[in-house]
Amino acid sequence: MAGLTDTIRAIVSSLRTNEIRSSRAFRLLSVLQTGAANCTFTFAPVLGLGTFIILANANNTETLTEGVAFAVLSLFQLQDRPVMSLLHGFEDFQTIFNAFYRVQAYILSAEREDCRVTLRLSRPSTDENSQPTSDLVVPVNGIVTEPGSPKTSTRIAAGSVVSLRDVAAGYSEKMIVKDINLEIARGKTTMIVGPVGAGKSTLLRLILGELPKVSGSVVSQYSKCAFAPQSPWITWGTIQSNILGMSAWNPEWYNTVVRACSLDTDFEDLPDGDQTKTGTRGSRLSGGQQMRVSLARALYSRNPLVILDDVLTGLDRKTEASVLEAVFDAGGILEKAESTVVLATNSAGHLRFADHIVVLNKEGNIAEQGTLDQVSTSGGYVQRLASLPAAETSRQDVLELPEEVYQELGLSNEDDELGSARQTSDLQVYTYYIKVAGAWTFSIYLLICAAYTFGLSFPSIWLQWWTDSNAKYPNENIGYWLGVYFGLAALAVVGCMGSDWAFRMMLVPKTSRKFHQLLLDTTVRFSQDLQLIDSDLPQSLDETVMNFLGVVVSAVLVFTGSGYVAAAIPVCTALIFLIQMFYLRTSRQLRLLDIEAKAPLFSHFIETLGGLTCIRAYGWSAEYTERSYDALDTSQKPYYLLWCIQRWLTLVLDLLAGGIAVMLVACATMVRNGSTGLLGVALFNVINFSGVLQSFVTQWTQLETGLGAIGRIKAFVQDTKLEDLGGEVDDLPDDWPSAGSIVFEGVSASYDASAKPVVDGLDLAVKPGEKIALCGRTGSGKSSLLLTILRMLELDAGSITIDGYNISKVSREELRRRLNTLPQEPFFLHGSVRENVDPLQISTDERIIEKLRAVQLWDLLQSRGGLDAPMSEDSLSHGQRQLFCLARAIARPGNIVIIDEATSSVDSETDELMQRILGEELEKRTLVAVAHKLHTVLDFDRIVLIDKGKVVESGNPQDLLANPTSAFYKLYTSAAGTAE
Repeated sequence: MAGLTDTIRAIVSSLRTNEIRSSRAFRLLSVLQTGAANCTFTFAPVLGLGTFIILANANNTETLTEGVAFAVLSLFQLQDRPVMSLLHGFEDFQTIFNAFYRVQAYILSAEREDCRVTLRLSRPSTDENSQPTSDLVVPVNGIVTEPGSPKTSTRIAAGSVVSLRDVAAGYSEKMIVKDINLEIARGKTTMIVGPVGAGKSTLLRLILGELPKVSGSVVSQYSKCAFAPQSPWITWGTIQSNILGMSAWNPEWYNTVVRACSLDTDFEDLPDGDQTKTGTRGSRLSGGQQMRVSLARALYSRNPLVILDDVLTGLDRKTEASVLEAVFDAGGILEKAESTVVLATNSAGHLRFADHIVVLNKEGNIAEQGTLDQVSTSGGYVQRLASLPAAETSRQDVLELPEEVYQELGLSNEDDELGSARQTSDLQVYTYYIKVAGAWTFSIYLLICAAYTFGLSFPSIWLQWWTDSNAKYPNENIGYWLGVYFGLAALAVVGCMGSDWAFRMMLVPKTSRKFHQLLLDTTVRFSQDLQLIDSDLPQSLDETVMNFLGVVVSAVLVFTGSGYVAAAIPVCTALIFLIQMFYLRTSRQLRLLDIEAKAPLFSHFIETLGGLTCIRAYGWSAEYTERSYDALDTSQKPYYLLWCIQRWLTLVLDLLAGGIAVMLVACATMVRNGSTGLLGVALFNVINFSGVLQSFVTQWTQLETGLGAIGRIKAFVQDTKLEDLGGEVDDLPDDWPSAGSIVFEGVSASYDASAKPVVDGLDLAVKPGEKIALCGRTGSGKSSLLLTILRMLELDAGSITIDGYNISKVSREELRRRLNTLPQEPFFLHGSVRENVDPLQISTDERIIEKLRAVQLWDLLQSRGGLDAPMSEDSLSHGQRQLFCLARAIARPGNIVIIDEATSSVDSETDELMQRILGEELEKRTLVAVAHKLHTVLDFDRIVLIDKGKVVESGNPQDLLANPTSAFYKLYTSAAGTAE
């Protein structure tokens, strides 16, 4: 939307390049370790037999015979795999130690400290749904302290549930709220108001005991409370499960809560009612629905203390009024439950429901507190807030689109993510991987692998020739025979290191970078497939190639030892094929089940991490810990079964190799006309055959699983269309759009070919420099019309022309780069403050600072390091984030500005500031804005009222308001009436 695709691609590609570069040292170390491990068993027979023959020649003792040679060679072969496993184990051992170090560092990190002295009435609750909040100790004056509470004053005013005395709190040494003295009265509603960044949410987290730096005294009657954060915490599951949480099922109370939150009408529209899946992070629910589900969870829990952080922000006017009346009004659900309520809000219209109002100033102090009558007549913030136009809290409900694949820790919540991987991999996937790796590079790698296999297997043939020659000409040409033997061992080591080098240092970086780029060029979509491509797949492919060559050579040498044993080749081949079929299918499915079984574990971890504050507030830590244990146990079952079938594979292949050895020895003893040297070679390779065959089948299975990632990427890249199509214009004039005119002619658009148009035959002409406000009820098509300008929603009919260019002929990325878009939800890039204000790097530092001063954020950002400081959105309040994005918009040149209600979640004072900035900074630019807050558009040049995707009325806002019969007049007055 903001035209930053290339910028994001460059950032992600740079991170990927750094990741590959940083792994170079590890890959090089792996090559050296592999070479060192191969040196031990490759040169050991050379040194052993060489020493024997030299000493035998010097002492004139028995020379090297076939029996001695192959007996010694067999002993060394038996030690081969244990030594290799030991050496490779050092790497795994170090990895384990590093993992333990990280776990230890986490365990030894500072424990979270609850700053509160938590109290609880000794009188037990009579609520059938309530749960004990803590173990009780000796009561003192009707109040008891929890075990482990800090030695702080437990004095609390009569009738209060929370007492804060001389409190200063923040997230670092700099305190956000200071000198806080506050009593939260039992059974009353306390509302906290203040300008953006004053510390309203911080004060709520202080009451929850979530702040690390606290001085003063915080005393609370309860250790548990209900909490609804400003950004709703929605878990994967049904709407009902999100409302219930860990509370007991009570259908009557549940229905009461649902009606109070106006969710009953939503359930009627949803296909599965309250059993509708919420999607990942609530993606299948609109913003307002998420807010109400979060509020419903807090109400359903029936906690005596309810803390709400601006929970009415995402609601439209009608729903907001309904919820306010049902929840906060006299006789509402909170009053019936005798709950104590603390609500942070930006709306002056909410204050009439408050028993006590706390006003914070920009320094984080309590400027004033009291009843509405007291604070509204004192000339302070509330009086100024009430004098401003009513700041609507509504947002347009998000149009429900198909849920995109959500990847966290490489996971998907959809069952079809692994669908293609369940199919047997075919030759096309292998070919696709080789094509990405490079045919020549892969051919060189295979050639080096063949050299390694030759250097590893041919020495036994050479030793047989040597012993045969030694039988005829004892101890002659020792240097020749031993030199070639040493050379073959050296070839094996060099081949091993060379193939490992070619694979890890050439193929792996190339394929990692290429597959990453293929996904990035199509869309920014990543999963654990890239991790498989980076680590598991290369290792499996390397081992599969090596072991395959080893199996072929070992089998040839075994069957050449006796012609009669060769007759068993068809039988052995059939058995190996059957074993492979049975094991490969089972193992592949178990590996995929292993991936799927970990999904709930990691998803639960992510959800828990995102909702820690809510979980601790509700007192659900023990339940979520138990869920984690259950998910962990479940995730280990496929892995255990996988190891079981691997033990089965080991047994079966050992039995097969044992059968071949028995046949070989039987043939050798019954048929005595064969070569004893070849028989020694065959017996020696029988020892190696079982282990190589087992490794080959095991690694082949892992390779097939890894190739599933390649198959998914291949299908994704081929099936997903590129956004920019051929034949589109990229070479636009440098100053386009220079004037800023926009013409819509018969524009129709829909999200699906079979769906009803969201924009239907719309005609509209926007003059250069004109300020246009798109108004209308939720779902009327306002934001959809903006999406057509940005080509994020393609037209079914009609055309859109900007300064004479039909935008259907302009590439999407170039179009969005030329337009200046300010979206509803703030977004930030990974980088510095400068890079976030000016992601296209086209503004000077002076201009950036000027725009940050305009939105009143420069002093704050300068105190944190200025333009070069890392940008951390967590250090800004939600309103400050929107101000920051406004600074980004006004710092960016462009004669057309598109705004989709960027003033949500801010108080009326900040809203007025943003409107003033927009008026001053965008005075000569064309402005097209979706307006949800109707009071903000009265200074616009023209109002365009949209309903059902069509223009129903257009004109100057003052003229339309002067006409009682106009549709805009009716919309404006109905909204104003709701706000009262």
